[in-house]
Amino acid sequence: MSTNRRSAQALALVACSALALTACATSSGGGASSSSSSGSSASATTSNKTITWAYEQEFASYNQNTGDNHSSANAVVLNPVIDGFWAFKPDGSVQPETDFGTYQKTSDNPLTVKYTINPKATWSDGVPVECDDMVLTWLADSGVTGAKGFQPAGTAGYEQQNAPQCKAGDKDVTITYKTPFADWNAMYGQAEIMPAHIVEKQAGMTKKFVDYVKTPTSPDLKKAIDFWNKGWALNPGQLKKDIMPSSGPYMIDSWSAGQSLTLKANPKWWGTPPKTGTIVLRYIAGNQMAQALQNGEAQIMDPQPQVDIVNQLKGMGNQVNFTTGEQFSWEHVDFNFKGEFKDKNLREAFAKCIPRQQIIDNLIKPQNANAKILEARWLYSFQPGYDELAQTGGQKYDTVDIAGAKQLLGGKTVTVKVGWRKDPQALNKRRVDTIALIQASCKQAGFKVVDSGTPTFFDKEWPAGQWDVALFAWQGSPLVSGNSGIYNTGGGQNPQGYSNPQVDKLVAQLFQTVDKTQQMALEKQIEQTLWTDLFNVPLFTFPAVFAATKNVQGVVYNPTQADVIWNSRDWALK
Repeated sequence: MSTNRRSAQALALVACSALALTACATSSGGGASSSSSSGSSASATTSNKTITWAYEQEFASYNQNTGDNHSSANAVVLNPVIDGFWAFKPDGSVQPETDFGTYQKTSDNPLTVKYTINPKATWSDGVPVECDDMVLTWLADSGVTGAKGFQPAGTAGYEQQNAPQCKAGDKDVTITYKTPFADWNAMYGQAEIMPAHIVEKQAGMTKKFVDYVKTPTSPDLKKAIDFWNKGWALNPGQLKKDIMPSSGPYMIDSWSAGQSLTLKANPKWWGTPPKTGTIVLRYIAGNQMAQALQNGEAQIMDPQPQVDIVNQLKGMGNQVNFTTGEQFSWEHVDFNFKGEFKDKNLREAFAKCIPRQQIIDNLIKPQNANAKILEARWLYSFQPGYDELAQTGGQKYDTVDIAGAKQLLGGKTVTVKVGWRKDPQALNKRRVDTIALIQASCKQAGFKVVDSGTPTFFDKEWPAGQWDVALFAWQGSPLVSGNSGIYNTGGGQNPQGYSNPQVDKLVAQLFQTVDKTQQMALEKQIEQTLWTDLFNVPLFTFPAVFAATKNVQGVVYNPTQADVIWNSRDWALK
């Protein structure tokens, strides 16, 4: 699992492709956006060549804004297909997407932001991108309709906003905030602004969403809400092109289940044309990617990091350019508060037997010699301020304490089902090995740890709570508000049922705080409470592995949730 945690808190560059070190060092960060729209068609300057990116997890939904479908596998497809006002640069900072439009803060009290959609901005089915699309985004992501309505992955930023000020057809939209919001410049981004006209047609609406800003709980919206939540979810290989238009430089062209997904240059794109006409995401197991590059079957890869993959790339010598580093993603063990692990003693006993240091030494240090146990959730181990935030309670679980775990269990034997996304066709050996290490250690304390991984874990078992502990990663960004929906009561990414009113209050305060010193103070309070409650056990910041063949140009690794495809418009073959 991964989440597209969004934040405007700028951080230092942590991983960069050897293909473009100079570009990574610049403030502009490559060509993900243009300062002006060229207005030319894609066919004028776009080659008919194809670049193939070896990728592991398969696409599942055209709407990655729902709690069920908020994953990197969907985001990497949709970021170049559904454009927005901003995207992440490789250093984690926010880069305005000026081909799509512009925005500026016009007032601090109340916080007010004016958005201007490019007059040429048009969905690929010919319908203009306009105010109504942004109103739908606000309605869906603000939580204004309540838990029985829209089911967004998170509401941070949108729930602080008043209804957008605009009317149907407008390209100018004004947003005022009820309270300050730290990440105001990271709203309405890529893959967030969905086509309102599609939802309205599918729901049989006779009015537009702008007509409901004063009555967002109207029963007239029920069918629209249902469609937004579920109507864009897809079966493997299924495409519904008539309801999946593009507002970006690429559009989804075809999808072969379990094999590949193809993006083609959008002929209706009004901005800077992409250099390459076709990008193929080829779904390949991580341990087969290096061979695919060697055989010319793919040109780019950034797999789930595993020791064997790094060794394969090293063995290829100068045939490819590759680099390792760290990324905005972290592995963790979560507890299901709706099951037996609602018992704090049981959570603590299990935490005491997780061999965190052994996991680092055996599985991560061979990829990143500087790897260390992750002690915090709000900052990554490579970020400024991490060392201070790390002193909040996690160190007591650095060393395995079998005696302490036994005492807490009181002589009981407890069966623990470990849920994770286990795909036999693309088996993640690192996670298999992680579970084996936990099994061996926790068996000594009285836990019978069962590998209960399934290919459908995030579609079925995770939201249904059919697990005891879960092993996966949050993939994200440097956002202050990036953890929205994870720790909040009833959050879209909190199916385990964790709830602490104090955490809810502190998180709300953090999102309203602009001052960095005050942000750190609040983050420390949140971390201390999460450790006291034992919400979960962080393991490590993800190592990054990236490689590309030498005949591909313009590829710049991005360690945020934007991934390598962030500047796909610049990709080209020699």
